[in-house]
Amino acid sequence: MLNERQSVILSYITEHVEARNSDLLPLIGSCSPMTLWRDLDKLEKEGSIVRVRGGAMLSQRPKIAGLESAFSERIHQNTVAKERIAKIAAALFRSNHAYYLDAGSTVAALTRRLKAGNYTILTSAANIAAELALSTRFNVTLLGGQVSPNTLSCSGPQAESMLDGMNIDVAVMATSGYSVNSGFTVGSLQEAQLKQKIIQKAAFSVMLLDAGKIGKNHPFTFASLADIGVLICDQAPSADVLKAAVAAKTQIFTPEDQLSPEQRESVYQCLLQRENP
Repeated sequence: MLNERQSVILSYITEHVEARNSDLLPLIGSCSPMTLWRDLDKLEKEGSIVRVRGGAMLSQRPKIAGLESAFSERIHQNTVAKERIAKIAAALFRSNHAYYLDAGSTVAALTRRLKAGNYTILTSAANIAAELALSTRFNVTLLGGQVSPNTLSCSGPQAESMLDGMNIDVAVMATSGYSVNSGFTVGSLQEAQLKQKIIQKAAFSVMLLDAGKIGKNHPFTFASLADIGVLICDQAPSADVLKAAVAAKTQIFTPEDQLSPEQRESVYQCLLQRENP
């Protein structure tokens, strides 16, 4: 049976799916980090959580009959916005490049638009790897690790260690939220750590962001605009985001930017050369 302190910790992790130790310590008042360690140990032994580096995560989400997974629900939402973003992003792909494709429903929309070419694809998304592997046009590598039911992505120490021997020309990233103050954020600590490492490894990074995610903050920040070379949106973002992009020297592409696909390609290539002289 859990005491009140342990119940509070479990409730927080259940709500947020994952939490840092620094998030949990304020919840247990004046108790020491060792007390938190013992509480997490008890919750893990009971099967409620899994301890990860620097925190803990829910061992598995409750399954309710008749409800789709979070990813299955999300892939059917904002489909028009995702297709507008995917159309712009797909036109920038070129053969003989090594790409990282992040997890997420917007990136999944992009994969369905990729034209014929000799691509080397690295991804953490099990669904994206499975879809691309059916085509002989792609050389696909899937990162290992723990699979998230929310994003169908692999993350954790195994995924991060696999990156050590890999080179990425362009990382195509996704995010759960963005705000000028917090940057690009997600709800999982492990996913945030993996995304950070991918952006650091990549020679160039592109972020896909639909307008519905702007202004939303999630617990873990993994990047700022300064880390991103190109931001692709389904519509022109607000004035504060545009101002922040100018300050960060981040190029924004939208369907309303008055640029032809050829002009976007020219701008994109110039940015690539600037980052890789």
